[in-house]
Order: sequence, then structure tokens, then C-alpha cells
Amino acid sequence: MVDVGSDPATGKRKQLTRTFGTLREAKVEYARITNRRYEGRFVEPNKITVNEWLDQWLYRKAEDLEESTVYSYTMTLGRVWGRLGHVRLQELTESHVEAWMRWALREGRVRGGETGTGLGGDLG
Repeated sequence: MVDVGSDPATGKRKQLTRTFGTLREAKVEYARITNRRYEGRFVEPNKITVNEWLDQWLYRKAEDLEESTVYSYTMTLGRVWGRLGHVRLQELTESHVEAWMRWALREGRVRGGETGTGLGGDLG
């Protein structure tokens, strides 16, 4: 168990509890979390997916945008929702994004041309 800060809404202490096979593994993880917390780089574990995060982002962003811009964002994000949306945000890797980009460049077109064709030209 390690302290990970306090809840900004309540001011109460927040703790993270994890279970490990050995005491050594537990000590290593405790040190890693503690160091990240003091460096200001600790991100509390959560299960939010890419889809959930994008939905929240678009909802907040839409308040300041024209309806046509929201529609354009929605169409563009549709490619991401369909391919990466199921991935937990904290598990999203550069490899996921690169694979998505290769797919989009080869067959990601959904409008403005032949559906299923690439969005880009030379893949180099």
C-alpha cells in the first residue's frame, strides 16, 4: 500500500493497493510509484479506454466549436474509435498508434473517395 496524494474534491488521503509475489517486487514497485509521485509524473491507474477518453474530450471541446467542426471531428475520430477505441488509454503504445497510422494510410478512407482506400500516398 502506498500513498498517492489526496483527493482534490475531499482532501482525503488516497492510497493504491497492489499485490505481488515477493517482498522484493513489492519494494521495487513502491519505490517506482513513490519516485514518480514526488517527480509529479505519477498517473493513478484507471481503466478508461481510448473511446471513453475521446468521448469526454469531444464533449468538452464541443462547447466551444461550431456544429460543422464537431461533425468534422466526429468523422475523423470515427477511424480511431473503430480501431483503437477498445484499448485502455494507459496501455496505448506507440506500436498501437503506428499500426493505426499504417491502416489509415492504406485503407482508412470513409468519405471523399473510394471507401476502403488509403488516406495517404507513398508509405515510404
